[in-house]
Amino acid sequence: MPHEHDSTQSLLRAALYLGVFMLLGAGVFARYVGPEAARGQRWRLWYMLSTGFLLSVAASLYGVYHLTWMLGDTSLAGSYLLETRPGQYTLARLVLLVCLLALSLGWFRWDRWIYPWLGLGLMITVSVTGHAGSASALRLLADLLHLGFGVVWAGGLLALAVVWPGTRFEPVVRAIRRLSKLGLVSVALVSLMGGYLSWHMLGGLANLWSSVYGQRLLLKLALVVLVLGLAAVNRFWLMPRLAAKRTRGLHTVSLEALLIFGVLLASGYLSTTEPPPTPGQATPNLINIAEASGDRKFVGQLFSQARFIHLYLDLRDAEGGLLEEGPTIRLRAELGAEVLEERLPPFYKSQYHFALLARKPGDWKIELELPEKTLEYILNVGR
Repeated sequence: MPHEHDSTQSLLRAALYLGVFMLLGAGVFARYVGPEAARGQRWRLWYMLSTGFLLSVAASLYGVYHLTWMLGDTSLAGSYLLETRPGQYTLARLVLLVCLLALSLGWFRWDRWIYPWLGLGLMITVSVTGHAGSASALRLLADLLHLGFGVVWAGGLLALAVVWPGTRFEPVVRAIRRLSKLGLVSVALVSLMGGYLSWHMLGGLANLWSSVYGQRLLLKLALVVLVLGLAAVNRFWLMPRLAAKRTRGLHTVSLEALLIFGVLLASGYLSTTEPPPTPGQATPNLINIAEASGDRKFVGQLFSQARFIHLYLDLRDAEGGLLEEGPTIRLRAELGAEVLEERLPPFYKSQYHFALLARKPGDWKIELELPEKTLEYILNVGR
């Protein structure tokens, strides 16, 4: 099955987003948005920061395990981390996460100047391992700005909801005012960059409702609209009442934070969904297979993901039923001097799963040898 149907990877990506937002949100809030409120609630923010750290590390490591498990040999985890670019970015992310945790909540004066660069490095490792990683430098920059300003605004809001209970009124108001000013710029840039990226990923307006990617994008946009609507209520209704000390407003901020969790979950599913093909896309990275073999039919998909070449294939009868057993088949992948080859019997009845680790990006020549014919394809494996 193609990777957009793998809910494990979607959940792992969502957990990574949530972890990064919590980790960086706590750090940004403590240093720049609400240092007065943070000083009185250090341990609340520490719990948020450490939870974000653990989520990010767990999602990164289990993501590697899951990919190599799909390959059929988890001992390849080391090769994936050291010999592929996505793996190397994952290693860099783990190092940056440890450094950011060590800096903690700004308890060292000099870290205000180091922290932004480490945070930027962390966000780069997230962007380049998503859809933007195989795109142009301009789209990578747009994705980085989209993620960065989202972290500043949404991560800061999550931190505000965490420290609000038990904090004196004046520090809370000061933090809200700063976050509100940051929010105006952040929301504008997040919306602008998000629109630019969505347009390029969709390839056409019709794909917004006719493709799985477009439908999931619509769900995310609906949640974002709810967040922005509630943010406007907080900005124009809550702020004046806070200034007049007529309300504390925690319930609306908490609801906004809850909606952000939904946006991050939707983002995880969207980032692991295959975008619709664009007219200029010469080489596919997902190929549907439906080949007759006598009175039987091989049905499945060949696709690339995270530097792996995957083949899911079923041998079915004329009525579409899965046969009780199937023959051994061969998959061969070639790019220049590098050749990957494997022969496998079905792993269950007449169902097959191949996963080959392609150490180089590019257009791979694929040969699929069936009992009565050999099929040839060209498959793009991205960076």
